[in-house]
Amino acid sequence: MRQIVIVLAAMALGLATGRLTGGFPFSPAICIVAGVFLVTPSLFRFGRSDLTFAAHELKPIALNLVLNFAALPLAALGIGWLTGDLGLAAALLLLAMLPGGGMVMHWIKSSGADVRLGFLLSVVNLAMVLPVTLVFAALPGWLGPYFPPPDLGGVGAGSGIRIPPFAPFMILIVLPFILSQWLKSDAPGLVARIERHQSRISQAVIAGIVFYLFGLETSQLIFAVPAATFATAALATLAFYAVAIALATWLTPASGEGRAIYWHMVTRYITLALILASFSLPTFGASFLLPVMIAYVIQFSAAGVLRGRMAARARAPESVPADDRGAG
Repeated sequence: MRQIVIVLAAMALGLATGRLTGGFPFSPAICIVAGVFLVTPSLFRFGRSDLTFAAHELKPIALNLVLNFAALPLAALGIGWLTGDLGLAAALLLLAMLPGGGMVMHWIKSSGADVRLGFLLSVVNLAMVLPVTLVFAALPGWLGPYFPPPDLGGVGAGSGIRIPPFAPFMILIVLPFILSQWLKSDAPGLVARIERHQSRISQAVIAGIVFYLFGLETSQLIFAVPAATFATAALATLAFYAVAIALATWLTPASGEGRAIYWHMVTRYITLALILASFSLPTFGASFLLPVMIAYVIQFSAAGVLRGRMAARARAPESVPADDRGAG
């Protein structure tokens, strides 16, 4: 609950600061901050044993991939098409293709899910960042013919920074992995201290990143979006999360493994989506920001309720099969 309050407060403060000051300029360095301080600590425990473990968990991995990279993107495309807005459709599709995120392990640990499988799925989903960014780079050509031209009013040609599609993969996967393995080998004492305080570090870093992203100059464009577009974005984003929760509830088993997959379906890597949104306004327009920013409110609000329900089910003896490995 405290993390939810901190993030929501960071959102409000970021928007208020940006509104009063005109907003911060965007710096790609925020990607490095996220990779080094959020992803790197999560990879300290990754080792060869996880590869062996993955070989025995091919079924849940496959289910995670099918649901997150086929079922949910198709649902997002359908909802986006109904909006008639290219920016909203592209944002929903981007959210659909970025499962998990910085808080997913917190929800997994606190709800009785299989922690080891949850961690493995986090690594698998992070590895999918490269194909996701390649698909995202092609979206304008794929979706453009089916939507009216986006409203680019207020979005200058220089508002975005073009980045190679492989850059997020290098910064969020390759760099943190190399750094984590180097620290484990050469600075085990530092690793131990970071792991002892990882929860507080993650909370502070997430709050700082959210404050910065919501305070960006580009983020202030949401104040110029028509009320009807904002309402459409809110309804579309709610519909997307409703579909995600319904599919996760229906298609994942009531076990430790199932709960791990469930959390990777009902949570999205919103911070990465918002970073990519800041790069993409000249292509999709200001409406592209709306589902991503609204997702913060929906996801953090819903996650607390879902965690309580899931934790109660996890404590119920009949909900946990005898062969469930729990936290692995």
